[in-house]
Amino acid sequence: MHKTISIAAMLLACASVSAQEAAPTASADAAPLSRLRLFGQNGAMVSLYQDSSCIKGMFSGGEEKVSGGMASAFGSLIGSVENTSLGMPDTPTTLNLAKKDGIFSKAYFKEYALPAGKPSSLRLHFQDVSSFYVANGIRYESRAPSCGGQITFTPHAGEDYEAAFEWEGKQCSVTIKQVIVKEGQTELVPVPVALAPSC
Repeated sequence: MHKTISIAAMLLACASVSAQEAAPTASADAAPLSRLRLFGQNGAMVSLYQDSSCIKGMFSGGEEKVSGGMASAFGSLIGSVENTSLGMPDTPTTLNLAKKDGIFSKAYFKEYALPAGKPSSLRLHFQDVSSFYVANGIRYESRAPSCGGQITFTPHAGEDYEAAFEWEGKQCSVTIKQVIVKEGQTELVPVPVALAPSC
């Protein structure tokens, strides 16, 4: 009986050690993440390339089309497109998103989980479509603001980011800002970006 109890105790001890050794391994396998919010609407072309420091070709794979695809274009056209949230805090951009709505162009956002510590790249282009319209069968077109760029950045674990177009007079730039919440107030702090080459 004594030998039976000793063997059982040894087996339990081994199982306990194995469980303790396995726990850190499971934790280490969990990749650290960050979150990125991107905006879209008709007139905006936004593509995300995760874990890449360059912009891949059209048929190379790895492209996530945030805005500019058929489904999002139709949803933006008829106003049925919905936001996709991972729980990021609101910013002045999201709270005033309806102000960006145009004719047949509802604005929306999508949030993505990104691998932290690895570069991700964006290709963005915006062309104001509110000046394109048809009246009495005649198509009217006037010169409208446009903006675009290819950028890359490296997110840090546990941080939230927001990418957007910024206008200063007639000058446009593509920026990424970290979303920081302090004492109930949200701050948008610019982070370093670099031009993303094609690959």
